[in-house]
Amino acid sequence: MSGVALAVTVAMMSPPSVDVEQHACLAKNIYFEARSERVEGRIAVAQVTLNRVNHSYWPSTICEVVYQPHQFSWTHLISDQTPREQDAWENAKVIARDVMIGNVEDPTNNAVFYHANWVNPSWANQMELSKVIGNHLFYKWDGVWYEDQS
Repeated sequence: MSGVALAVTVAMMSPPSVDVEQHACLAKNIYFEARSERVEGRIAVAQVTLNRVNHSYWPSTICEVVYQPHQFSWTHLISDQTPREQDAWENAKVIARDVMIGNVEDPTNNAVFYHANWVNPSWANQMELSKVIGNHLFYKWDGVWYEDQS
């Protein structure tokens, strides 16, 4: 095999790289928001985060989206944000990377909001329910906030 062919083969086999800081932020969001959910639910939480990054309403990086005030409850309710469940943390890191490199499809149908099924946020009636996965309801949003009609 020639040196060029070997270099191309090695390059094709090398996994795509991801930004270490952005990857850690996404993995933590998966871990703290959905570690008890099935894989599809963990992917869905990660995908909502990326859908926000790609939406003009939210900041343009994963970390800025994750740590935007009061968007994800764990960021302001948990003071020690060190993952303690090693298997769940390793899994969250794998899912984060796969979502970041586009290795999975978006199971939420482009949702940018979600909530647990045991809460009833006031904003939910302004959204289009796109999918229910495990204990989370996922919503699309048209980008407009409406006056309370009640």
